[in-house]
Amino acid sequence: MKSDIRKIWEKIASADEGTLTDLANKGTYKRACKDSDGLSPQFCEGEDSIAVTVGGETVTVVDDLTKCRCSCPSRAICRHILGGLIMLKSVVPEDITVEEKSEEAPPVSEAPKEEAPEEVLPEATEVTAKLLSYKDKCRVRECAKLCRGLLEEILTDGLMRISEDMPARLEGAAVRCHGVRAARAERAMRELGSRLTQHIERRAAFDGQMFAEKLCRCSRLLDELDKEVLTEDDLGKFRRSYEEIPQPMTLLPVGAREVTDGDYRGETYYFLDIEGVSGRQFLTFSDLRPIFYENSRQMRPTKAAPWDQAIPIDGLMKSKLVLKNAKISDGKLSSSGETKLIGQTKMTLNCPEIYKLIISDFRQIAVELGKGSKDGLFFVHPDKCVMHRFDKYEQKYIMTIEDVNGCQITVSAKFKAETKDFVELLEMIGSKMVREPDRYFTLLVRAYMDNGELTLFPIEIYGHILPFEDNAYELPEEYKNFIQDEVYARRILELFSDLREMLYFIVHCGLRSDIRDEDKLVKTAENCGMENLTRLTKGLLGKAAAYRHDMRGDPREIMALMTALYDYIKTGERKLGTISALAEMSMNRIQEGAMI
Repeated sequence: MKSDIRKIWEKIASADEGTLTDLANKGTYKRACKDSDGLSPQFCEGEDSIAVTVGGETVTVVDDLTKCRCSCPSRAICRHILGGLIMLKSVVPEDITVEEKSEEAPPVSEAPKEEAPEEVLPEATEVTAKLLSYKDKCRVRECAKLCRGLLEEILTDGLMRISEDMPARLEGAAVRCHGVRAARAERAMRELGSRLTQHIERRAAFDGQMFAEKLCRCSRLLDELDKEVLTEDDLGKFRRSYEEIPQPMTLLPVGAREVTDGDYRGETYYFLDIEGVSGRQFLTFSDLRPIFYENSRQMRPTKAAPWDQAIPIDGLMKSKLVLKNAKISDGKLSSSGETKLIGQTKMTLNCPEIYKLIISDFRQIAVELGKGSKDGLFFVHPDKCVMHRFDKYEQKYIMTIEDVNGCQITVSAKFKAETKDFVELLEMIGSKMVREPDRYFTLLVRAYMDNGELTLFPIEIYGHILPFEDNAYELPEEYKNFIQDEVYARRILELFSDLREMLYFIVHCGLRSDIRDEDKLVKTAENCGMENLTRLTKGLLGKAAAYRHDMRGDPREIMALMTALYDYIKTGERKLGTISALAEMSMNRIQEGAMI
């Protein structure tokens, strides 16, 4: 056996689960194990590599496992590469021996030049036990430095000059983050890589402004890893952390919808926490399954049967449920077997718990969003459906509904291949609402602000909830004069929109390009009397302009200013968006007194 091939076999033999996981991630490793289970490899030894066939693709294994290649489109370590390594491990020649890893200290020549400073740690407590060692901090900071370099390269060159291998490099950086257990950074880098792939492949799903904001927020996250005192909590967790609710929780199933999240597709189920023991009105349970099973000979997993039940989640959606030891995380229910279903009774949505939540005055939704609604979910009863249509240009189904005061808002749903049936159902219901104006309809919606306009996304539409007396609503005192504040609010929101465009322009064209209308933006902020916004805008534009003339500029500092500007805009949009939405939905711009 040639020495080069022997080295490769030795590397394969010594690659344990941890080594293979670090090459990609745990999810890819598990999928590769499942795909290669029970299979024998078909391989051929070359001069300095081993070629193995996996899933119709050819994997080339070399001495450095991080540089293995695959014939599939992926530029990162894919499931085919891991699958090939796993299969080859099962046929390692008998004469290949694996050296045991020495636990002795490294030679003096290999020791770092800079000695670790003496750290004076407080007495061991639950908190200090989570502090990272000096060695681990150095590894995390080195990884953060690598990631930050990629972000700075994107910002400097701009999306218009980005290299096609950048998504693969971001994925590689995400793998490095996984290796040092920086979970939050890994997720952020992987998300950027996914969004950048959409841009390079010119997909309609790519949102440039969202990418620019994610880029800046990822930079801030990496900056947080430079702290002097670094703990495991600062790195984040790979698995979602759930909080156990000690008292029994009564849930009323209220709806479900199909969702697609990256390589996963499934359903999200919505529940009403009747007694509010979770601190939220609505809770969700997601049952997502890998898309690759749909085009595979393998059996597609069945729907989840949570809480130690033999019944799939669909079967539980027809009953009022009582859970013991329920676990939640950010409004999401865990399917843990430790949670027990201790009560299951016949349910109806014609109940006081639903009646008191139904909103018949759309102004209430705008105000709740302005306060920072946790989930943005509402039950809505429109007085009538004014019109409905399908916009072929934006590929959206649009429905305009009106409340008891004549205020109008838009309900819209984006058309995608996976939402075809749902959109067709909405069209049918919209037609029925127009044809039968006296019929009672209630909608479960997710509400959000879009350029100062209140917009709803429909989750469920009920035609069987009986009529009830509309809940009276009085607009809070702070919004009573929203008509007078409308002009100023819209002017500021337009400025925010221009600033978002400017921030995206910087990311799209890069720091080497001129910025359009930079003086105009600063002047507009000054004329609006917004000193802090003027200072932030002037500081950012000044640094960006200086970078074009002095390559010693600091992209990291520029991204920090961009992130601070995003924070300012987001806070301002939430406050002023309510005023703008109240004015937009008021059909005749009538005064509050006339609306009651």
